[in-house]
Amino acid sequence: MNRSMITNSLLIRKYKKRPFSVCLIEDNKLYLQGLVHQIKNSIPNIKLSGFSRSSTFLQNLRHQPEIAIVDFNLDERSEMEGIELIQELKTQSPKTKIIVLTGEKSKLIEEECRNEGVFDYVIKEQKAIENIAEEIKTIMDKMVTNMEKQAFKNRVRLMVGFALTIILIIIALNVFNPRALE
Repeated sequence: MNRSMITNSLLIRKYKKRPFSVCLIEDNKLYLQGLVHQIKNSIPNIKLSGFSRSSTFLQNLRHQPEIAIVDFNLDERSEMEGIELIQELKTQSPKTKIIVLTGEKSKLIEEECRNEGVFDYVIKEQKAIENIAEEIKTIMDKMVTNMEKQAFKNRVRLMVGFALTIILIIIALNVFNPRALE
């Protein structure tokens, strides 16, 4: 078996087992604590970090989380508006999937967020935590599925390369020694 095939299989198994990195940026500390607690209890395979200020989050961005949940309406203590934080996050960590959390139901804000490439837009309401948990699970499933697809493509490439090599060997044997295949 090819070393890259083994590596891909091990990588996928490891990726499925290791906790997904999720960051939550919410300026209301009480709401933040509730979200962190509820999400950790509803999703077992997750490493969730909560931040009440955008500057603290950006200082910790070197870890490049797989998912970031960003409050759109951050207060003045946060030094940055939600849309600015989303833009900065996209610049520093382009692979991070972003879920916007907001108290406002506004088509204009939702469109602005979607134009920035956010994965989803969730309104703070009774079922916000369940909605966020479902979105996180959806992202996690898509990431694992994409890795599995890539591993499959790599296996197919390897098999095609192997088949072509065999065919070329047979052709070479036939050209240089026509009786070798009799």
